Amino acid sequence: MEATKISELRRALEQRQTEIQAEVDRMGDEIRSIGQDQGDEKGSLGNHFAEDGTNVTEAERLSTIGDDLREVLAQIEGAIGRLDDGTYGACQRCGKPINPERLEAFPYVAYDIDCQTILERENALRAGR
Repeated sequence: MEATKISELRRALEQRQTEIQAEVDRMGDEIRSIGQDQGDEKGSLGNHFAEDGTNVTEAERLSTIGDDLREVLAQIEGAIGRLDDGTYGACQRCGKPINPERLEAFPYVAYDIDCQTILERENALRAGR
């Protein structure tokens, strides 16, 4: 891969990394704010059970989204590492080139579509045990 393309990819990945990290930080602040609201109630339930339920649900939602975003951050960091070591664009499982359209849509992917499908099936089978 030519140096200018690598430089463009790195810049785009680093920009996306910064954006996602800011979103993760914002969600963490929101979760802390929800926790602070509970602290203001001296650790007990508030005056409104529905509001307490909404707060718990919102904190769980934010936590789940944050976990997903941290996974994308790890994938971005992996892609940057692959740019550094010259393996970017090759499937980390089989070594075949990853489809350029797939890389354009998701520049941080580590697997071609066939291997990604296999890995997802294996994970689903393990989760079903």
